[in-house]
Amino acid sequence: MMVKNKWVSSNIQQCWFENSAWLRLIEYLKQENIHMKNHLSEMMDHVHGREEIALAEHFQNQFIIKDDVYDHMIHELRRQSEKWRENKWDLSSPQSAELQKNHHHIKEQMGKIRQEHLVLSDDFNTYLSSLTN
Repeated sequence: MMVKNKWVSSNIQQCWFENSAWLRLIEYLKQENIHMKNHLSEMMDHVHGREEIALAEHFQNQFIIKDDVYDHMIHELRRQSEKWRENKWDLSSPQSAELQKNHHHIKEQMGKIRQEHLVLSDDFNTYLSSLTN
């Protein structure tokens, strides 16, 4: 029984650690998004052609969408933390299975969010480079 309790405690701690790490990551990505929006705004003096303007609008729209995604994830992560607290970190409770399922779902979402941010950031930097050439 002691081994099981130790595993349960470790599993709960891991969920809590991941949740708090994801929250910090989302806050960071949100700040990066703000930085990219500001940089786009500064570079608008160098945007002249139709295609360049269309790409600037595309990136602006993507940044707005990402703001919504990040805000939603912050809400979800905080809600998940609160549910774990309400559940008293008890993996044997009926709500625990749902919390673990939701944790796994959030983990998958976070992987996608990280990947999408990297792609957007790389594409945006490529676009900015094309403006200065």
